[in-house]
Amino acid sequence: MKQSKPLIATVAATMALSFGLGTTGVSASKLNDLQNQQQQIEQKKNELNRGIQEKASNIKANSEKMDKLLAQIKDLHGKIETKQNEIAQLEQEIEVTKAEIEALRASIKELEQKIADRDALLRDRIRAMQVTGGSTSYIDVLLGASSFSDFIDRVSAVNTLREADRQIIAEQKADKATLEDQKKQVEDKLASQEENKKKLEAAKAELDRQKQELDGLISQLEAEQQRLEKEQSSLQAEYSEAHEMSSELTQQIVAEQERLAEIARKAEEERKRKEAEARKQAAAAAASKQAESNRKAAASSSGSSVGYTSAPAPAVSGGTWTRPASGRITSTFGYRNLSWASSNHAGVDIANATGTPIVAAGNGIVSSTGSHRTLGNYIMITHSVNGQTMTTVYGHLSSINTSKGAQVSKGQMIGRMGSTGRSSGPHLHFEVHIGTYGNPVNPMRYVPL
Repeated sequence: MKQSKPLIATVAATMALSFGLGTTGVSASKLNDLQNQQQQIEQKKNELNRGIQEKASNIKANSEKMDKLLAQIKDLHGKIETKQNEIAQLEQEIEVTKAEIEALRASIKELEQKIADRDALLRDRIRAMQVTGGSTSYIDVLLGASSFSDFIDRVSAVNTLREADRQIIAEQKADKATLEDQKKQVEDKLASQEENKKKLEAAKAELDRQKQELDGLISQLEAEQQRLEKEQSSLQAEYSEAHEMSSELTQQIVAEQERLAEIARKAEEERKRKEAEARKQAAAAAASKQAESNRKAAASSSGSSVGYTSAPAPAVSGGTWTRPASGRITSTFGYRNLSWASSNHAGVDIANATGTPIVAAGNGIVSSTGSHRTLGNYIMITHSVNGQTMTTVYGHLSSINTSKGAQVSKGQMIGRMGSTGRSSGPHLHFEVHIGTYGNPVNPMRYVPL
């Protein structure tokens, strides 16, 4: 803009001078001066246009980089969700193992009581044998028999007691071994599960780190995109001003040429003027007739209607957010160059058939619904995510199936896709704002689209 100021001042001075000369003082140098100035402005326009094209190329390259990074983020969303599901499954298994541990502890406690009881019994038996002299007491029992039959009975009793002692000792050893084995099994299983959980948590932390790194790169690219767009806008403003001045100079050149020619061919000019006037009237009549024909054709087709076949609702994903509609992403967040205008796109467009179900991207409360000149039929939902207020917007709807103040759940149908407002075809315009409406961010950084 600063570079164009001297040029504009020069042109303005020249224009003032040319108007001050009047219709006398015909000069060929004046026409040459105007043509030279026009050539300078055209060169300036060409330079500005090259700069504009260069910025547009850089913006496009930046957008392609962001698209690739957003695709990686989308892939990470899926991997993170998988790890979260695996961690949740392992946590359930750990809870089951803990319940098994509690049951085993009760069994271990009973087994320990049995072992303790046997230890007490064995100690009593040893003390009794020490008091009676060990195996001598068995001889006394046998010699004290009153008859042969009584002797046989006593021999059988002694053998039974010895076998019982051996059985108690064997059971004691087996129970102690079982006790140690059960304790080891429980501890090993729990330790293995805890180790697997640590590995899964570490893998998820690494995925979160990668996502955070990609978020940082996208933030840098978005800042670069804003800078490029600002510079392009400045160049476009300069180009527009130079173009305006070029048009003014062209008008002056044409006027000067006509003034110089008028002296030599005034009569011929008058004749041509009349012919031009006649052609103008004929063209106006033809244009009026064509416009009337177009109006009738438009009126005859205005009553036609087009039906639609709606697509199914999207599958509800795990986590805080879910995709708001099924379909193909046709426009991403940020700068875009349309056939009719260039703009900063505050959301993501998802295209599909008219009537495709639109669902709430997360749990929240409907804060606003209505019709807007640009957004068409829209819904606005306020969410609270880990204490942070967030807002989602759904635009160009063919119908609204909720109302202001309604509490909606993630995945709940709230409307249907359409092409109301400023729209080139049926699609959902979806926005995410940090806090209340007015702080748009890239939806693909939060919602698995």
